[in-house]
Amino acid sequence: MKLTLADIERCLVIGGDAPETPVENVRTDSRTVRKGDLFVCIEGDRFDGHEFAEKAAKAGACAILASKMLDVRGVPVLMVRDTVQALGRIAACWREKCGAKLVAVTGSAGKTTIKELLALACSNRYRVAKNYRNLNNQIGLPMSMLKATDEQDLWIMELGISQPGDMDELGSVARPDVALVANVGPAHLEGLGDITGVAEAKASLLKYLKDGGSAVVSSDYFELWEAARKIIPAPTAFSTLAGKTDFTCSFLGAGPNGEGRFKLSTPDGDFEFEAPFCGDHLAENLAAVAAACGALDVPAEDVVWAAQHYEADAQRFCTRQAGCFTVIDDTYNANPLSMRRSIETAKCIAGERPLVLALADMRELGPGAGHSHEELGRLIAEVAPMAAFWRGEHAPDVQRGGAHIVPVKGDDDFLDKWEALGLKDAVVLFKGSRSMKMEELSRALTNKLEGDAA
Repeated sequence: MKLTLADIERCLVIGGDAPETPVENVRTDSRTVRKGDLFVCIEGDRFDGHEFAEKAAKAGACAILASKMLDVRGVPVLMVRDTVQALGRIAACWREKCGAKLVAVTGSAGKTTIKELLALACSNRYRVAKNYRNLNNQIGLPMSMLKATDEQDLWIMELGISQPGDMDELGSVARPDVALVANVGPAHLEGLGDITGVAEAKASLLKYLKDGGSAVVSSDYFELWEAARKIIPAPTAFSTLAGKTDFTCSFLGAGPNGEGRFKLSTPDGDFEFEAPFCGDHLAENLAAVAAACGALDVPAEDVVWAAQHYEADAQRFCTRQAGCFTVIDDTYNANPLSMRRSIETAKCIAGERPLVLALADMRELGPGAGHSHEELGRLIAEVAPMAAFWRGEHAPDVQRGGAHIVPVKGDDDFLDKWEALGLKDAVVLFKGSRSMKMEELSRALTNKLEGDAA
């Protein structure tokens, strides 16, 4: 970022006579402040950044951005009504100064994978910036934009929402040249109500497209497609159904170690290839990436190359061999849509091998949480794994759906019950909401299996 204090004052439309002092970085954590940084006081549920303003000043901050009166000497204090909104405006100003193109990615599932694949596909044609992992909220998005440089001409940013109005706040900061809405499912129903509410909230990103921008939307979700077309009458469509749109991708089958074969169809031609991941949901991700690349004049060959060179995040359907076992760590988060996709893909990978599910509660589903877990129980019963472990309070709801599950508490309890299975070979899927920390169980089992193999 290359802004001065005077630039920031002008961006925030606040009176003052700030000098043309360069701002090295923008920080929201006083522990990371270095000389020349702007410290932004964020007021959260468990902390208030205003309480750490003096510490930031002593660490060398060139200015403090605050919404409360502060008794901090020797450092300019820029006063605003809302520091989070001000942070977003600074990020938007920086993007305008750079003149970079911005792609905004949202959806109920797969945002981070799409962002990573798209960044990889575009890296042969553009200098790309992206947000780290899923730093995609009202703080993470602007901080990611401020970390981008004026030498990076394409910024690919994912946007995550959970409450009404979230997309309005994020969209006004991003103002994308390409807005990609991947899918909708029963996620964050506690805040967004129902599928229609989710679709309308996700599609509202399209209201913030820059003039001449491109809307890229999945046509496989009726509520999403209808909501999108109320804003942009003819968005660019993508699909997993062959022949339905100009950009489609189909999953052709899985290999024993989690690799998959895909067929991608675009105006550039048709491509069949193998990639180090599998599943219908990855086909959807690839179709989305291809459609976005079409809007960016990036050829489909680069999408295929990106798919073949993609390395999964450690907790996003990351497949690992541990002795004779295939362990799938998909523990970063979970909602009904992503849970179904992960289970079905794990079943596909397992084939004739035993399948074991180690699952946990799906959070933030609101009043319908019991019903959603009961539906999941029906899916588990239909898939019929050799064993299914469950961590969390919704075990009775899952059992009501017809699934036979074994409740577990911590690592030791899980490993004891795993030993009782006496398995010599299996595919094991770990998945649950972020707060359930299923990566702990995944790590414990992987360490055991690798130790046994050694």
